[in-house]
Amino acid sequence: MELFSEIYGCYYTVVSEILRKSEKGMTKGEIEELVSSRGFYESTFHLIPSLFSDEWNLLAEKNGKYYSKLNVAQRPLTNLEKSWLKALLSDKRMKLFLDEEFFDELQQSLAEVEPLYSIDDFHVFDKHLDGDDYENAEYISRFKIILKALKENHPLMIEYDSPKSRQVTRQYHPYKLNYSMRDDKFRLQCAAFSKRKNQLERFTLNLARITSVQFSENNFDISDKLAELYKEKICTEPIVIEISKERNAIERCMLQFASFERQTEYDRERDIYTCRIWYNAEEETELLIRILSFGPVVKVLSPDEFLNQVKERIKKQMALNKF
Repeated sequence: MELFSEIYGCYYTVVSEILRKSEKGMTKGEIEELVSSRGFYESTFHLIPSLFSDEWNLLAEKNGKYYSKLNVAQRPLTNLEKSWLKALLSDKRMKLFLDEEFFDELQQSLAEVEPLYSIDDFHVFDKHLDGDDYENAEYISRFKIILKALKENHPLMIEYDSPKSRQVTRQYHPYKLNYSMRDDKFRLQCAAFSKRKNQLERFTLNLARITSVQFSENNFDISDKLAELYKEKICTEPIVIEISKERNAIERCMLQFASFERQTEYDRERDIYTCRIWYNAEEETELLIRILSFGPVVKVLSPDEFLNQVKERIKKQMALNKF
C-alpha cells in the first residue's frame, strides 16, 4: 500500500466514522462537528456538500436525523499502521494508558512485526534526566486512577508531598493532565476549595510527588466551574513569533508548541512563517525557555512585555559568557 492512499486517508476515515455512527441516526450539527474535529481545516468545505446532496448517496434523512444507507465493514490495519503501532508500544508511557492485559495482547499480535522506528533513533538534547518513573507499578496505578477520574469528572482525595517538605491531604477536582517534554514529567491541573478565600483555587501537582490517591466519597460534577476557572487565566494577547526555514525550524516549532493553541501563516514574499501562540499565565516561563532554545531561527515580535523578558534573559546570558 502507498503511504498516501485515498482509501486509507483522512477523508475516508472521517466518512467511515460518520456512516458507523449514523446507523443509529445523527443530526446535521453532529455530522458537521465530527467532520470539523476529525478532518483537516478545509474538510468541511469538501465533505459536507457531498454528504448532504445526492452526489454520494450515502445518507438518508428522516425526522431531522440522517441514517447510513451502507453497512460499513471494519477495514484491516495496513503493514505501515502495524509497524507504527509496534513502535508506540516500546514507549514506557504506553502502559499508563493501556491496561496490562490489552497491552500484552497487542504485543503478542504484533510479535512478528518490525517496528517503524526505535526509541534509540531519537536523541533529545534539551531534556532533564530526572523524569517520572513510568515503569513504577505504584506510579502506574495512581496515574490510571487519576485518568479515570478525569473521564468521569470525579473528585479525588490526594496525599501530596509538596516542595516545602510537608505532606498535604485534601480533596481535589481534576481538570487536565499535562506532559512536559523538557522535564519529562506529568502534572495534574486541578482545583480545591479554599476556606480562607471561600472559593475554588487552582493547583498544579507533579504526579511523582503524589503518594496516595483515591476516589472521594463526595461525588459531584463541577466541570463547568473548572472550565471557567482555567479559562480566566488564558492570555488575551498571544505571543507572536517569526520562524525562518533554517535548521528545519518550522517542523521543530510545530512539535515543540503542539500543546498550545496556535495559528500559523506563511508569507510567500518574505519566505517566512508567523505564528501566534495562546497560553496560560502559569506556562509563560516554560514557553519563554522553549522559544529561547531555538536561537536565531525564531524572532519574538510581540507583546512588548514578553519581548522584554526575552531581551533580559539574553542580557543575563551574555553577562555570564564574559566570565
